Amino acid sequence: MEKKILIALLMVLTLLVPSATQAAIFHQIPFEFESLPDGDLTDYDYADEANSGNVPLGFSVTIGGATYDAFDMDSNGYVQLLTGAQVPNEYGYGYVSDLIAFDPSATYLLAAYDDLSSEYYNYFGYLLEPNRAIFYYDTETYYDEDSEYLNNFEIILNDTGEVQWNFNNADYNDYDYDLFSGLYFGNTGTLHELYRDIIPVEESWVYDEAHTHGDEQSEPVVPEPATMALLGSGLLGFVGLRKKRS
Repeated sequence: MEKKILIALLMVLTLLVPSATQAAIFHQIPFEFESLPDGDLTDYDYADEANSGNVPLGFSVTIGGATYDAFDMDSNGYVQLLTGAQVPNEYGYGYVSDLIAFDPSATYLLAAYDDLSSEYYNYFGYLLEPNRAIFYYDTETYYDEDSEYLNNFEIILNDTGEVQWNFNNADYNDYDYDLFSGLYFGNTGTLHELYRDIIPVEESWVYDEAHTHGDEQSEPVVPEPATMALLGSGLLGFVGLRKKRS
């Protein structure tokens, strides 16, 4: 009997390990949100299946053991970090596992990654500042397209390597994939999950591999050497591609 109880306790502790790992990687902070009208953004779009192309950040940032100086923002809730004139993969919508399988070497910042659409209501876009970039979404899920069920959230990337997620509002009836929020580092093949299958409301979270928040210390990612860095200039402007569905 005692042996069975011990086995049961070990199973429970095993199930709790992923949550402990998440707590060390992401730290919740008091809710913050920078509301950005479309006119305050550096660039924005009202679209479904659109991405910015390669855009220079205006600064270099080292995160997950690799250094980036450009990005591609996608309407579906992810930002691919790039180096120089690197061509983004422009994968679009799906499960986070499918996005990673399409290009396992890519690095992503993700917030409610799914099939999202800003074609009928509101917008998505980015604000570039000297030491940070804000990736802003006020969008519907494609499932709710043209219903005015809006979801408002943002990812802030700082030149220190800190990433902040601010989830302001969620109003969705349904969605198609997994609404994944977190990080994926292609140079190490490491996926960090913050949320899945939910968009939180009035919550802020921080990933910072170099600094202490509260009483806990973020666990640094131990990287493998990055592969080839491509050099060159970036391209500006959102490019749209309408999805095809039966």
